[in-house]
Amino acid sequence: MNSKQESQSALGERLHELRSQHRYSIRGLAAKAGVSASLVSDVEKGKVEPSISTLTRLASAMGTTITYFFSPQAQSMGRVVKAVDRVPFGGVADPASGTRPASGTRFELASPTDLHSIEAIYGHYDVGGWFGEEPFTHEGEEWGFVLSGRLKVILGDEVHFLDPGDSIWFPSTVPHRMENVADTPTQYIWIDIPPRN
Repeated sequence: MNSKQESQSALGERLHELRSQHRYSIRGLAAKAGVSASLVSDVEKGKVEPSISTLTRLASAMGTTITYFFSPQAQSMGRVVKAVDRVPFGGVADPASGTRPASGTRFELASPTDLHSIEAIYGHYDVGGWFGEEPFTHEGEEWGFVLSGRLKVILGDEVHFLDPGDSIWFPSTVPHRMENVADTPTQYIWIDIPPRN
């Protein structure tokens, strides 16, 4: 395969991937872009090199520009973390405090691993799951958003119950702990913001 064929093949793969992400059929994308279905199919298979005009129509139909087809993948630039690529962590006790690890919980890093400005966490609490046998503190700030279930958040002397769609913010220096008080699993997205230097 020569370089031109490799380029056509790579472009076809990007087009197929973007079309699949939009859940368009070949015919659906063709109709939206005003081109033939056979042309879309041939471009995806790397059989033809589309004109700039055709690429512009295809890109516009999917809400992007033609540079998408020639730029590095977003994932390789550290911007996208697919659900299957989230890094699991947690469940380890802190020897200094003597506390037990969280019970009935699963945590996965939902932000790129090399970020230092924020840490986004996907949390899953089984029925009866809790995090923090005793309230704990650290530097920084936290913001959380409940996706499903019901989360009980204890902040110092305050008690908050968060339902799906509810969010909360607090300084991490406030003693805090959380537990699932729903009769179903609770899921959330949690953002930890480290202290500014």
